[in-house]
Amino acid sequence: MILPVTKARAQLGKLADGLVGEKFVVLTKGGSPRAVLADWRYFEELRQEVKKIYGKTFIDPKLLPYTREFSDQEVQEWQKEDKL
Repeated sequence: MILPVTKARAQLGKLADGLVGEKFVVLTKGGSPRAVLADWRYFEELRQEVKKIYGKTFIDPKLLPYTREFSDQEVQEWQKEDKL
């Protein structure tokens, strides 16, 4: 559901009660998205998933000397292999 902030103010309690699972409300201001109301448990699950992903992709700065840039040719070969 997308709702202007001005209209959401009067219904905030009702909106919060209706947020279960993956349901959420996008709040707009001046026609642009500004905030989201979401079920707390769902929000926490998302945060934990992001932490897991971040933990898998984060490179410890101490390891940077052991990394290298890959050539365009190497990247193209990997992309071909991925298509198989």
